[in-house]
Amino acid sequence: NNFYTNSGSVKNNGFEFTASWNQKLANGMTFNVSGNITTIRNKVLSVWKPGYAYYDGNSITQAGSPIGSFYGYVVEGVYQSYADKLASPVNTLADYGPGDLKFKDLNGDGKITDADRTIIGNPTPDFTYGLSASANYKNFDLSIEFQGVYGNEIWRDWGNGSSYAVFNYRQDRLGRWTGAGTSNWEPKVGNDANNNLPSTYMIEDGSYLRLRNVQLGYSFDHKLLQKMNIEKLRVYVSGQNLVTWKHNSGFTPEAGGSATKFGYDNGGYPVPAVTTVGVNITF
Repeated sequence: NNFYTNSGSVKNNGFEFTASWNQKLANGMTFNVSGNITTIRNKVLSVWKPGYAYYDGNSITQAGSPIGSFYGYVVEGVYQSYADKLASPVNTLADYGPGDLKFKDLNGDGKITDADRTIIGNPTPDFTYGLSASANYKNFDLSIEFQGVYGNEIWRDWGNGSSYAVFNYRQDRLGRWTGAGTSNWEPKVGNDANNNLPSTYMIEDGSYLRLRNVQLGYSFDHKLLQKMNIEKLRVYVSGQNLVTWKHNSGFTPEAGGSATKFGYDNGGYPVPAVTTVGVNITF
């Protein structure tokens, strides 16, 4: 049975910076801009005993590396022909041929084995950041907020080499290998075990910037409202999660998990974009 025990140590360190600016212009407009950035560095100092590594799926936790690092093979291309296969290190992991992924012989022993696995990605970002701004002019008010992360990787756990994927193929699969010279990254279509081995083929950039919230409002004049026995009346329109600038092929760059296995994109639903129109009335 799997179980967790307090038998290791982890070091987290970084810096956090915040800054803001407020100003009132001659025409009566006021505005505020603020931002923050937090750097993150995670390192496992020890796990149970020297030389021990904990594997959780395709993630590894070991001394000297970030917790939950992605672990697998380094792809250096696609076999273009049988001659290419014969001229390359022998793959002892699975049957393979032209159109399949070619892995790098990291230890130089002339063959591809379990010993050629290495850390191929870090799900923890280098830093997170946010930016917000607001402005008021006469009866109008406007606010906007951005949020993002940078420097982390995502494990794409859907739409890979297998033809039996639960989800539709990624658009990139249209550029798959169909013959010598057609692709040196996208393998052929098929359920080849070799192409489903954990590798850099599954790694994507997890950095993103999201427009989290934007709101525009208008407050009616107090003199006008007095005639209707209303103290305050404000109408507004707002949008949440309207745009996400990202690099991964999934619906969202945010991927959860456990303490030792996280950053896996399983093809989940995207964060919904919400548009709201409202009225605030105070009598």
